[in-house]
Amino acid sequence: MARAIFASIVATLVASALIYLNARVPLFAGSDFLVLVEAFNERIGLSSTERGAWVTHILLGTFVFGLIFAFLRPILPGRGSVQGLWYGAILWLAMMVSFMPLAGHQIFGQDLGLTFTGAMLVFTLIYGAVLGMSYAAFGSDD
Repeated sequence: MARAIFASIVATLVASALIYLNARVPLFAGSDFLVLVEAFNERIGLSSTERGAWVTHILLGTFVFGLIFAFLRPILPGRGSVQGLWYGAILWLAMMVSFMPLAGHQIFGQDLGLTFTGAMLVFTLIYGAVLGMSYAAFGSDD
């Protein structure tokens, strides 16, 4: 499990850098992911501030998503970043059908537009690829 946590820390740092960069220099116009997390936090009773959104993002990315990857990894096809890409696609799909409605949006973010949905896919694929690559780099399967 420690290996999964270390790998997810790296992946969350990369994802956080992309989210921060996107908020400052919009790579994907109209795709402010922190606003989505703030809405999610508000609906479930957590802090809906920017700081609260960052805390939620870091906790989910580091602990929840990293540990889920560790459990799913043995059944994912490929190795390293390929497994991460598969996981990123699964994570994106799960977020589109559960997280989006919890944040007050339509399933697959239909009300936010195709650019937002595509940007979420790109970001989760990057997160997954870095997670898988980091997981492989931090040790080998015995």
